[in-house]
Amino acid sequence: MIFRWLALAVVLFAGTANAREPIGVEIVQYGLFRSDIVGKQPDAGGVIHNVVGNICHVATTDIVPMRIGVHFGLRYRVTGPVAGERVRLRRVIRYPAVMTPPGGRPASLVSNAVELRAGTTSYAEYALEQPWELVAGTWTFQFFERDRKLAEFSFTVIEGAAVSEAAEPTCFQLSS
Repeated sequence: MIFRWLALAVVLFAGTANAREPIGVEIVQYGLFRSDIVGKQPDAGGVIHNVVGNICHVATTDIVPMRIGVHFGLRYRVTGPVAGERVRLRRVIRYPAVMTPPGGRPASLVSNAVELRAGTTSYAEYALEQPWELVAGTWTFQFFERDRKLAEFSFTVIEGAAVSEAAEPTCFQLSS
């Protein structure tokens, strides 16, 4: 009887040791950023997704001043079973209220699929560019693999908020 339990324990341990590490997302930096908009991609709801470059982190904060021109977001690292393996994620930004872009449909979130490699660091942002986007409250960035939530981070957009920017911003390029 003891031999059977010992054999079962060895099999269970071996199965656990060979199990693949699940895909994950680790938030590595958040706050206010500056970036150059190098392209734009509209979605079906009328929301314009910016393609950005020359990204600079200028303040670590979860408080966002509610004004045109402010970019807020986060850098994140994709973790997974094998470094370099392609991983498909869904990025979601939930707004504090339903927003309706001119000519678009009302929405309470924006979502897009991205394919990245495990072990790489990427970036997600929201830029307040239009008057209809100036909505105070909690804005939440979420990352999913299928229906499994991997990470979440929230910002509070506040009218009249003041945030001190770093004297020396940290700039970076996205890895492919």
